Amino acid sequence: MIISGGVLYMPQVISSFILKGDLSGMWLIWSGVMGAASGKAFFAHLWSRLPVKTENELILYRFSGKGAKVLHVFRSLYVGGIIVPIVLSFSFLAFSRVASFVFDISFTSGLIISTGIVLTGTLFNSLKNRLKLDFIFLIIFLLSFLAILFFLFNNYGNIMDLNTKVNDSNLGFRIFPLKGSTAFAGFLVFILVQWWSALIVDFPDINGQKLMSAKNVNEISKSIILPNILFFVFNLLLYTLPVFVLFVPEIEPGISGEMAFFSIFKEAVPERFRFLIFIFFLIPFLSVVNNAQNWGGSLLVQNFYKYHIKKNASEKHLNKIGLIVMILLGISAFVITFYNDSLVNIIKFLLSITAGVGPVFILRWYWHRINAWSQFSAMLSSLIYPFVYDYAYNHIDSFQQTLDFFMQDLNMGYYPLKILVLTFLVCSTWLIVTFMTKPTNLETTKRFAETVKPGGIWGKSVKKGQVYFWKRAIIWLILSTKSAIFYMLFWKLVTGNYWLALLFSILYILLLLIAYKRLLKVNADYAET
Repeated sequence: MIISGGVLYMPQVISSFILKGDLSGMWLIWSGVMGAASGKAFFAHLWSRLPVKTENELILYRFSGKGAKVLHVFRSLYVGGIIVPIVLSFSFLAFSRVASFVFDISFTSGLIISTGIVLTGTLFNSLKNRLKLDFIFLIIFLLSFLAILFFLFNNYGNIMDLNTKVNDSNLGFRIFPLKGSTAFAGFLVFILVQWWSALIVDFPDINGQKLMSAKNVNEISKSIILPNILFFVFNLLLYTLPVFVLFVPEIEPGISGEMAFFSIFKEAVPERFRFLIFIFFLIPFLSVVNNAQNWGGSLLVQNFYKYHIKKNASEKHLNKIGLIVMILLGISAFVITFYNDSLVNIIKFLLSITAGVGPVFILRWYWHRINAWSQFSAMLSSLIYPFVYDYAYNHIDSFQQTLDFFMQDLNMGYYPLKILVLTFLVCSTWLIVTFMTKPTNLETTKRFAETVKPGGIWGKSVKKGQVYFWKRAIIWLILSTKSAIFYMLFWKLVTGNYWLALLFSILYILLLLIAYKRLLKVNADYAET
């Protein structure tokens, strides 16, 4: 949990928003906690009853006919061949900056080093090797982090000096945007629309997966509560790192706010110890990249190549193809990274090409009318519409004038309005396709509903179970509030409001305990159906 992609990119993104004096812009990312809470509250228990474990297997189990086969092929190629390289490029971009700073080389040279590490690591990418080294990597990772914190506090001062620097700055920080501002309109889009429209919320995160096997409060405490508290402490320290950018007297001209994060290490960490910075970021980089490569390789080799091209392929042959595919994924990520210079822009792009898809992934668990063509049309249209939208804005005057009018009238930026428009267009598309195509056959929907028992709309003759909607909605709200409190706590800590920070810490832990205790109870009721 600790060694995650957030270690790589979050400090750089926070640094960018801090230097803009608009920390509230982080809700572009932070709003995603609402989707994570939804995965735990509404979907983790459903996956526990499925006889399949992956998204592509679910497609063939939940849907029927030609549509299921087309969707299975499309999703394998779409996610494995497009989404995975973009996700990889996100990590490539973040780590290439680390290499560029530590070795004092150009970004391109840093990117070549990052790609070389990935391609070399691909040759040794096996679960057996990772299990052997995971604990050792964790110890090295934590020790290097403590060393970096020591250098920073030793050079810039303690937490109270950081408080003074934040409070004396003239950047006008706000964790929540001012009501009526352009940032506030964007904030509303992020927390009211984006999290369910552009994020796939129906697959539980690691805590949701642990929850599926937990049988009592003691098991939850050991496997979820305690790791969450440790992660909470680690994240507080991690989020504090980019705030030190305020101590840097002058940011070098020509570098981005994201790259400016590394300026904090120039004076604080002696050159002979900068290898610690490299190691600290290298470990999560390798972890995230290996996971993404395995994900993409599984989709392209096991779900597409073996299932649709060469069904009788030997394990040796599949391993060879898998190695080639993972190398090609790394090269694709290199090319994408070479033409990108902003982590925030990659995030916005990913969210744009998934806007409007989220509702299909939610409703397929609760409504029999969602079929394979619903999901296929949602994924395909969400991939195409953003490019059409951007092209029309840049080349069609009437379209540009219309959007400019709405941006001015709603006091909203280009990206939030784009999410709203795309959500409407994509949802309209898959709804039309849904009612123009035949529903999944009764045998398949009945098998799914009576096995999973999700509740919802499945027809009178189907034993569908119950949703326990309001109980789960309350748990979702508690989990979302708990996560939002973390960000408020972080800001109270760096601004010196220690009593409120302590109060928020206690509230965070209490909400964590309450949410999982209630979730355990409602899941026990569900298990009896």
